[in-house]
Amino acid sequence: MLLSCTKKLADALKIKVFEVVPIRRNPLFEWHANLFVYQRRKGVIVMNNLTRYCVVLYGLKAEHFKKIDELVLSAIEQTFRAEGFSDEVISNFVRTSARVIYAKSSDRSILGQLVDVQYHLEWRIDEREPTDSIFLVDISKELNRIPLSKQMNYDYAIDLLQAELEKVQQ
Repeated sequence: MLLSCTKKLADALKIKVFEVVPIRRNPLFEWHANLFVYQRRKGVIVMNNLTRYCVVLYGLKAEHFKKIDELVLSAIEQTFRAEGFSDEVISNFVRTSARVIYAKSSDRSILGQLVDVQYHLEWRIDEREPTDSIFLVDISKELNRIPLSKQMNYDYAIDLLQAELEKVQQ
């Protein structure tokens, strides 16, 4: 999995990121990630480059950033399970994504959509009861049912993801 990080996230992870151009590209396994702070708690929004499907981690502490690659994969797996994807689809996706490569964020349109998602996320966090879990699965599901921009034909991220995963399974 290629995880393109914003400068803010790369600084929090204490890693140097570079422009990476994969030899064999598969946008389904390429994601962008952004760090945000809301109500003095840190969170990460991870968005798929192809489908704009997003997953949210919130309430992260310093020890979480040391194993962010494992947490992101776990968040994707839990959210996919909650979406009702089959175990076979989930295990194939996680197995293919097991090795995480960090890169510099490169697509400004995705970064813009990450900011839009953060706006929707913040008021959803406000209307929920606080939770000890860092995986905001229910909120992630809601965010993926918001129509996307004109660039994405106003489709829903969940529908685009389902279509792409069906292609991979064939």
